[in-house]
Amino acid sequence: MSPVTVVRVEGDPGSRGQLVGRALRDPINRSIDFYHRYLSRRGVSSEQLQELLTPYLVAAESAFPAYMATIKGMSVGAMVPVLELFAINAFAELEPLLQPEEGGMLFLQRKEGYLAPPPPPRVERCSSFSVTGPGITFLGHNEHWLAGDLGNVAVVVDIPDRGGVPVASPTIVCCLPAVGMNGRGGAQGIGSLTAADDHIGVPRVLVSRYSLEASDRAEAIARAGTRSRAGGYGHVFAFAGGDAFTIETTGRELAVLDGQGPHTNHYLDPRLARLGPEPSEGSRARLARLETLLAERPPRTPQDVMAILRDHESSPQSICLHPDPTEGDEASAVMFSMVADLEAGRMWVAPGNPCEHEYEEIDLTGVR
Repeated sequence: MSPVTVVRVEGDPGSRGQLVGRALRDPINRSIDFYHRYLSRRGVSSEQLQELLTPYLVAAESAFPAYMATIKGMSVGAMVPVLELFAINAFAELEPLLQPEEGGMLFLQRKEGYLAPPPPPRVERCSSFSVTGPGITFLGHNEHWLAGDLGNVAVVVDIPDRGGVPVASPTIVCCLPAVGMNGRGGAQGIGSLTAADDHIGVPRVLVSRYSLEASDRAEAIARAGTRSRAGGYGHVFAFAGGDAFTIETTGRELAVLDGQGPHTNHYLDPRLARLGPEPSEGSRARLARLETLLAERPPRTPQDVMAILRDHESSPQSICLHPDPTEGDEASAVMFSMVADLEAGRMWVAPGNPCEHEYEEIDLTGVR
């Protein structure tokens, strides 16, 4: 895999989107082509896609017009239909509405190792953890996603005009930034969650883009708890100075888990857990392995965090997840791995599996 692509953009939302779209036109088009195949295998036409997405599009336009302007700018710069770009940003909301291939299961069910489709459909991916101690505050994150998008990743250094909050984020090229660092000394990792109160609203990716700008705990809670959200996430936050916590949300509820530690793809708060499905074995295994590693080998350097993100010892799903060749482009795989050192104001990103690719330090000029 090639070195990490870094795109630095400045200006108003639409202009920044166009710059991103132009700089990443080739991988964006490759990604769009993959989702064409994904949707075609499920018999989804352009008309059906528009019908499914319109309620979410209306909610997003109402709550976050600036982020929608960025997506529209990306579509212009990359010369792709805006609805298809929006569909990828709303995949967590769209995927449960799709019918699986005949005799099969949806990707986000099958990748967790189910033998039969469990109700309700769930959206699961990613492993994140925070670490604090004397003089150290780290955040580590592995992004698990569809193998068809392997290679379609970049780091976007997004510097808005008019005093907006700059962020640096590794991301799948069609998506708005969701994980990474901001210019206020904070970092966020994200893990998908589903619950019984998921509903029509703002897609999770736009909410995570909003919460990525948080300056402290109070603002993180307010942003992650955006009332118009369609569903929930596990937001793992760390801030320079040692404040670390996880915010779990459902479509309507919120809980704060205080302190450092890991999070995967099931609710840890007992109240919210009653709204979610039974944790999958994959999510349980990754969480248990992260807890063991963090207890046995507490990280003291960024390299220690990287070593944990390269781990393969949990089963049936590893932290450093490799695609199953038998599942083709719908297998699950690590898209990128990120390590943030909040005290030093530094970030490293590895494209693909971190056991196979070196972490590269990202120039955070304009963000720090």
